[in-house]
Amino acid sequence: MGRNVLLLYMSIFNKNPKIQTQTQTNEGAVRYLIEEGETPDCILALCSERVRKEAKEMPDGSTRTTLEYFRDSFLPKVHIPAERLVVIEVPDSMDEETQFQAISQLLEKIETEDTLFVDLSGGLRDVAMLLVIAARCMRDLRKVQTRRVIYAELRGGESIVRDRTQLYGLFDFVTAMDQFFSTGTAQKLENYLRSEGEKDPVLHTLLTRINQFSEDLALCRVRKLNDDLNQIAQALKETPKKSQNLTDLFFQMLKDRFSTEFAELLSSGEKALPALVSWCAGHGMYQQALTLLCEQMPEYVCQHLFVQPTPKGWDYLADQKQNRGKPWVYPLFHFHFCRLTLLQKEYPYTTDLRLTLSRDDAEGNMLFGVANDTEMHDYLDMVLASDQLVIDPAIRPQLEQAALHYQCVMQYRNQINHASANDLGLQSERVRPLDTEHIKETLQKITVYLHEIRPLKRNVPQDIEAIPVDAAIPAGTPAR
Repeated sequence: MGRNVLLLYMSIFNKNPKIQTQTQTNEGAVRYLIEEGETPDCILALCSERVRKEAKEMPDGSTRTTLEYFRDSFLPKVHIPAERLVVIEVPDSMDEETQFQAISQLLEKIETEDTLFVDLSGGLRDVAMLLVIAARCMRDLRKVQTRRVIYAELRGGESIVRDRTQLYGLFDFVTAMDQFFSTGTAQKLENYLRSEGEKDPVLHTLLTRINQFSEDLALCRVRKLNDDLNQIAQALKETPKKSQNLTDLFFQMLKDRFSTEFAELLSSGEKALPALVSWCAGHGMYQQALTLLCEQMPEYVCQHLFVQPTPKGWDYLADQKQNRGKPWVYPLFHFHFCRLTLLQKEYPYTTDLRLTLSRDDAEGNMLFGVANDTEMHDYLDMVLASDQLVIDPAIRPQLEQAALHYQCVMQYRNQINHASANDLGLQSERVRPLDTEHIKETLQKITVYLHEIRPLKRNVPQDIEAIPVDAAIPAGTPAR
């Protein structure tokens, strides 16, 4: 069964001749806990050299050290056995090394199921920070909870205790904010709000909307994201109630920070793909960013750059059973651009990018390499010359770049989801390095590219009937 453990730095006893009954500040903290029904089972006391060795005149005229007074006089008065006091010796002034030694000894003596109480009454200013750090470390490392953080001040010989547990609880708020800005989820913020009894519906609604966005993003529910962002935008417009305490104040400041954090996403409207990819990359959600690009980049590119199959190319796409019911932009990018395959049955590859020649080599998944600029240019030469695609000639460089970027997306996604090239022992200049640094760099380059083509409008060449980019195979009207 866990113990009630009190952490304190023992205040030195100073007798004031004007006060008939002298009281130590640490005594007030102990008495307070007893009155609250939380009598310490263990008192871990940092005791300086003066506390341990310097003799002081006591109210009864006797002479003893502060430590002796606390252990032999005060504790018996409140019916706490002296053996519950554990002394951790520290110098009068602690440097970084002695602080490390002190906190190490504290951590050694705290057990997993203990409940901590922290008395900040005594010691130098950095001691309070030391005790708080010890409490926070034990919470995160051993799940030891801190129930109260208190301090006592002497007024007229009496010890007045202040309970500042709520202030200590703001560390949980800081942790929750850090989680949001690191991972994009507001779950800890919502939990903190509930634990503090905050009932403002405006704040709860905002956090609920943010959490829904984070969950849909984490689970790659890409079609729900625009609706999620609209819900966040609406929640940010609402005004929370007037601040009544520090928690309210900080949450209002956080609401302003949310507005800044989501500004680009909310201003992007239906063309939020670059902002979403940037958000994911900034929060370490690399797989989600790759999924977004895999599913949305073909349509996004084709909304800004004119490219579509000719009637001959359309017929070939429609003949492939796996394409039926899918928007035509998806197989064009996912299959033909990724593999440099022509829209024809014989001799389809202009460059063979296959890293594995059999599905059995990659647990049922073929892996393809990334082409270079020349190979992509030659591919587009061939597919245009064979009357399989039609494009706006002015945007050919951007289209080739889009296809190369998409190859990188698909290779990374396949390596993460299925089998990496390293696992298969594949060494090739066509293989992208599989580590977060290179993935993030690739995502940043693609985001820049998507921003660059965003102002462009689909320019349909004369005498060509445009196929809607969302037209599904075999639906839609082929190019004329």
